[in-house]
This record gives sequence, structure tokens and C-alpha cells, in this order.
Amino acid sequence: MSGHIDLTEQFTSNLTSAGGQTHRVSTTADAAQLIAGIGSGVEVAWASPTLLAVAPRLVEALIARGVSLRFDGDPTSVRDQPLGLSIAQHTIAETGSSLLVEPSLAERSVSLMTQTLIVLCRTADLVASLDDIAPVLRDISRQGASYATFVTGPSRTADIERQLTVGVQGPAVFHVILVDDLD
Repeated sequence: MSGHIDLTEQFTSNLTSAGGQTHRVSTTADAAQLIAGIGSGVEVAWASPTLLAVAPRLVEALIARGVSLRFDGDPTSVRDQPLGLSIAQHTIAETGSSLLVEPSLAERSVSLMTQTLIVLCRTADLVASLDDIAPVLRDISRQGASYATFVTGPSRTADIERQLTVGVQGPAVFHVILVDDLD
């Protein structure tokens, strides 16, 4: 477990440097409580369809806390919504990045078009380096056409008059919740 503590600290440091926020919780119920707090005042949270498959108890816990979820990630309805939830296949301590594997437009819409994005990942799926992800990317590519991306903090660009602007081409606020027991 001490190896995970070191990786968690490294991940947190690197994600924080990129403008993101890391949270670590023990249970699915703890994650639901944290999400409800981050999304306080938000009427609807848009969720990646994968959330239903990977964490059905989290979905139940969120609904029990009064969080209304939508899973139909049509880009026109998701664009500029205040809160999105996605699942990371892995997080990488070395870079503070999350690997999102999003085979459908509905999933990509949530991670690319909401104003605040919360990414959940099992703590056990935190790896040390990008080298650890190479076999995962090979497996993804073998499964046929898919879409995988590394997300490291909120969206930022300096394309507009060379001024750094956050949230123009993606979420302006980025949270990663590492969950010890996600289901």
C-alpha cells in the first residue's frame, strides 16, 4: 500500500501543477457524497454511458443523494452543461493524467464539452508511468476503432492573442476522484 501512497502523492502533485484537483476516497458512497458536494446546485450531471457499466452502485448512490443523471450524450445537449462524470481506465502518476477510453460520441461529448469534469478511477488503476500504459493502448487498438485520450487538468489554450485561457476547448474545472472500492 505504501507504493500506492507514493503514487497518489505524485499523481496529485502533477495534476495540481496542471490546474486539476485530486480527491481520494475509500468507498463508492464516499465518492457519491463528494460528487454531490462538487455539483451542489447543479440540476443535472451528464454522465458517460460507461459509468452505468463500471459503477452501477455509484449511480444508485448519486440518485439517492438527489443527483439527477443523464446518459444520452448528444453533443448538442451536452455542450456547456455545468457538470460531467467520466470513468478513467487508468491514471498516471508521472504526468497527472487520466486515460479515458471513449468509444462513442456520447462518452466523448461528456469529457470534452461539460464545464466541470469529474473523472473517477479505481485507486488500484493508478500506474507509475506512461510506459505502464503502452500495453493498455495496444489492447485498446486491437479491439477495433476506439478513441482514447490522456487528460491532464482543465482545458487550456494560448491560441487567442497568446494569452492562456482555461476552458475554451474543454472543461474549465477538472477533478479526479481515486476510489479504493469503486463499483
